[in-house]
Amino acid sequence: MSSTTAGAALLLRPTSATTNPLLRLASPCPKSHLLRLHSPRRRLPVLRLSLTPPATAGSNSAPSPSPPPPSATPPPPLFSNWTPPRAIWRGLSALLLAGQVFHRVLTGRVHRRNLLAQLRRVGPGSAGVSLLTAAFVGMAFTIQFVREFTRLGLHRSVGGVLALALARELTPVVTAVVAAGRVGSAFAAELGTMQVSEQTDTLRVLGSQPIDYLVVPRVLACVLALPVLTLISFALGLASSAFLADAVFGVSTSIILESARKALRPWDLISALIKSQVFGAIIAVVSCAWGVTTHGGAKGVGESTTSAVVISLVGIFIADFALSCLFFQAGAGDSLKHAMG
Repeated sequence: MSSTTAGAALLLRPTSATTNPLLRLASPCPKSHLLRLHSPRRRLPVLRLSLTPPATAGSNSAPSPSPPPPSATPPPPLFSNWTPPRAIWRGLSALLLAGQVFHRVLTGRVHRRNLLAQLRRVGPGSAGVSLLTAAFVGMAFTIQFVREFTRLGLHRSVGGVLALALARELTPVVTAVVAAGRVGSAFAAELGTMQVSEQTDTLRVLGSQPIDYLVVPRVLACVLALPVLTLISFALGLASSAFLADAVFGVSTSIILESARKALRPWDLISALIKSQVFGAIIAVVSCAWGVTTHGGAKGVGESTTSAVVISLVGIFIADFALSCLFFQAGAGDSLKHAMG
């Protein structure tokens, strides 16, 4: 009976937050009490990795020094990535080729059989076109001069003017232009095709130099055959002029030829031959140089052929101007005085 009464008294006893810990947890409390109840979190230790071994207490060696930083890459040379334009490169190739040809001619390294074949090709092969062109150029020039000279009463000077114009300028230039279009284009196309198809490398493998076998005979053939073509073209051009002047304008052929004989000097014909040799060398060297520097297949062969003809013509006209200034600048009017007298 006493225990029951004590338990009831305990239940009926008022409790407070200060005496009961459960009520103390449930009751609102300041922030400081909450901090006291929750324990702070512990920080985990962090492992630090080191690439250098720890120094021992008993070691006397100093710590190894750090590796030096990599040195900077030196700049490339100034013109390492520069390539010259193709025109300059081909021009230098032509000069180098001309020097090699001259050296081989002086030392006698000439393929004679190939030289005869190229002479036959440049000379008789181009004679028909050259003679036909010279005949019509001479007749066209006659039409421009004979009528005007006849009106002025200078018909006895027509032959001298025609002979000087044909010998000094027209015949060498016209013959060289025809040769550049016919022979120069063929040289550039042939050597360009051989270069693209690697036939020149085959010659080197067989122990033959392509310059000795391909280039030197072509250059010599043009230098030797073009003066002969120039002389024949001059003779035919003067003959066609005299025939046209006699048939159309009534100026006798004998007057034309006599005036031409008085006006012409040996130096006029010699200068025409020298010009023809220079023009032939320009045509052959440029065409061969453009041919051996060809690349790019069939398209490259066509471009090299066209470019070789154009550059040859430009070189012919420039050389003609330079040689005319060199040969005929002094005493240019003396021949006409002899023709008129």
